[in-house]
Amino acid sequence: METGMNLKAVFLMILMIFSLDSFAAEPYLKKQFQVSGNAMLDVETSGASVSVTGGNGNKIVVEMFVKRNGQEMSPGNAEVDRLLENYSITIDQSGNTVSVKVKGKNNMNWKRGERLNLSFKIMAPTEVSSEFQSSGGSISIYGVQGNQNASTSGGSIRVAESGGKVNTRSSGGSFSLEEFIGDVDVETSGGAVKIDGMTGMLSVRTSGGSVSIENISGGINASTSGGSIRASLLRIDEDLNFRTSGGSVTAMIPEGLGLNLNLRGGRVNTKLPNFDGEIKRDLIVGKLNGGGPELNMESSGGSINLEFIN
Repeated sequence: METGMNLKAVFLMILMIFSLDSFAAEPYLKKQFQVSGNAMLDVETSGASVSVTGGNGNKIVVEMFVKRNGQEMSPGNAEVDRLLENYSITIDQSGNTVSVKVKGKNNMNWKRGERLNLSFKIMAPTEVSSEFQSSGGSISIYGVQGNQNASTSGGSIRVAESGGKVNTRSSGGSFSLEEFIGDVDVETSGGAVKIDGMTGMLSVRTSGGSVSIENISGGINASTSGGSIRASLLRIDEDLNFRTSGGSVTAMIPEGLGLNLNLRGGRVNTKLPNFDGEIKRDLIVGKLNGGGPELNMESSGGSINLEFIN
């Protein structure tokens, strides 16, 4: 089991490193800052992708990569330097906070071929918290312990091998999280949400995207206005709530658990060997194996499916 987890950790690290292919090139700009204690990142970008990797001692290193027309640009390119004047780029330090802020000055007036693609790789101490504001670029976070707050107008957000607290708001981009210990609050206007490997409290709200939850221990509140919800749970120690306005809800739980069930939908599909309560085609309410934490599964029209695993 330990070997399997180590292999998974290595795979996740490789995936995070190469998720933004521009990071394989030489950075166009690089800055390094000394920090102490719990460091802070303040990141604001307009379309640029950002990757943060923890475990860098007491330094924060910021590398900026530049592409033009899909081609990597090497440092010292005079034409790129001229085009970078169309951007306001600030990378500096104030106390224990490092700021990375990028936005275009006059985007509407750029000629064809003048727009640059910027991306950032940030290496930071493990104990680092962050504030992200992005108008579309992707955000990836790996190997950190702290409070991570991210807001994006559509870019994807990915967190792996981390702990602490995560709060994200997106106008449509997807959210994925793997191997996390702590509390997570996700809100998106439509992007899919995928959680795989977490211990803690999870809150998910999406206006239409599907929700996939696997290998979770802790409390869950998950709701979607139209997408389906599918959850596979390691154990149930706290109340669980799954709600959708139209899609189906499926939960797979260990057999033999004591639960208070509240299952309501267009049709409820399950087999209950030791149950005391009310069973109807579209409703099951009562105690399973003597009762315990609440398991609420509701759909306005879709099916409810409760399955048991050994």
